[in-house]
Amino acid sequence: MTFSEDMPIPQGRDLQRRVNNAISDETGHLEEPRLDLDARSMAILGKRQQLSRSFGLVSLVAFSTTLIASWESIACTFQNGLVNGGPATLVYGLLVSWLGSLAVCASLAEMASMSPTSGGQYHWVSQLAPARSAVIFSWTAGWVSIFARLSACASGAFVAGELIQGLLIFNVSGYEPLNWHATMLYWMVLLIAMIVNILGIRVFPHIESAAFIFHICLFFVLLVPLVYLTPQSSAEFVFADFENAGGWESNGLSWCLGLLTSAWSFVGIDGTTHMSEEVKDAANVVPQSMVIALMISGVLTMAFSIAILFGIGDIHLALETPTHYPIIQIFYTATGSKGATTAITCTLILTLVSTTFGLLACASRLAWAFARDKGFPFPNYFAHVSKYYRIPVRSIVLITFVACLLGLINIASSTAFNALTSLALIGHYSSYLLPIALMAVRRFGKKEIPWGPWTLGRWGLPINLVSITYSIVLIVFAVFPPFQPVSATTMNYAGVIFGAVMLLCTMMWFAYGRKVYWGPIREVLEEGHMKK
Repeated sequence: MTFSEDMPIPQGRDLQRRVNNAISDETGHLEEPRLDLDARSMAILGKRQQLSRSFGLVSLVAFSTTLIASWESIACTFQNGLVNGGPATLVYGLLVSWLGSLAVCASLAEMASMSPTSGGQYHWVSQLAPARSAVIFSWTAGWVSIFARLSACASGAFVAGELIQGLLIFNVSGYEPLNWHATMLYWMVLLIAMIVNILGIRVFPHIESAAFIFHICLFFVLLVPLVYLTPQSSAEFVFADFENAGGWESNGLSWCLGLLTSAWSFVGIDGTTHMSEEVKDAANVVPQSMVIALMISGVLTMAFSIAILFGIGDIHLALETPTHYPIIQIFYTATGSKGATTAITCTLILTLVSTTFGLLACASRLAWAFARDKGFPFPNYFAHVSKYYRIPVRSIVLITFVACLLGLINIASSTAFNALTSLALIGHYSSYLLPIALMAVRRFGKKEIPWGPWTLGRWGLPINLVSITYSIVLIVFAVFPPFQPVSATTMNYAGVIFGAVMLLCTMMWFAYGRKVYWGPIREVLEEGHMKK
């Protein structure tokens, strides 16, 4: 079968119909020669086109930017950076995190171009690892990625719920915040995200584009009170002040721990790759959108972090706010009005809720892809794609249900729940480290690599090495407690939770995985025949 460059390129529902009709029921041959690049790429990777491709470059950049929600993240978590490192971490540490994240993003984008499937990391690992270890490495990458994405989805929804509870504390005199209140609000956010992901799927790209416009406009709107209405800090405080309030003997160690706050703002940059099978011209559009989105996010986050530091006012008043979110107190100091502060915070909550839409979408697509490749329990059930919605509805419901179950932990212990959500950082960067390291080894050994149309060229190896170094630094310091001396409430349980995840992954491998999982299944073989 040959293809010419001037062939018409079908897209969307037409693409789905053409691909379905192109596969012979008797021989499994791909009999339609005029398939577009996406269908050809899927066939080469051994996969059938099952999802509707509705995302283009603009809508995917919008999706990627709102998915990261970087400046919103720094607005909600900057107080952690003030404890270890102070303003110096929130300026220079943020710059380091942005550059390190760009290196990681570029490395992942190159692999996304190479294999634009929803599997992401576990699929790339299976391609790049030595044959004797490819299956076990792929299994591990798959489960670590799923736990990380589940943790990120839970974190985004929980922060939105806690901000709502913060407004209740702020506005309702005598309100006593209880853990189950926060859990109920968390469930509400997840339920909204599930409904939008299923019932709104036909307009999902438009929803994400609208969320992106709101994301950008709100950034400029919130800059006004921070810059013009608050008492301004000195430039020396913003750019030269260093704090070590965590009790650490080493200032360098304190700064590195503060770096985690900045790194958190860019976590989850792989999310776009898990939507690859719903993107037109995915081999080009997915990597481009990842890099563009992170460039936009970095600029906005740097600007917003500096604006917060200039407009923080009385730092002790902000940090000791009963709402647990200093950004609420900062806006109240700026406006002097509870109504205005509530309105501003509600807009911030709205952006975080829209971020949860994308987080749930990415996690569900990853779970669906892993089930399709027999890496997930009850694979035939969870690999099902709804004929009406053209999406994996069962996987969406599953991720929502499991995330809701995690919320029950918060009722018993907020410390335990925070430990689970802290898995997002260490889990994501562990899942990045493995495929990037394998890519670097292949580059260094000048071994064959199945390049896609978007590559790093001669800069590939240096960028991979920077990515590896940055990822290792974050993973190491992600297990450190934020304060000294350590108590049961201040202990960082991320390392313990990650160890438990790895133990569970190993147990599942011996009990289930080694019997049924052989890496990504080739539904369409190299010669164009369906696997029976």
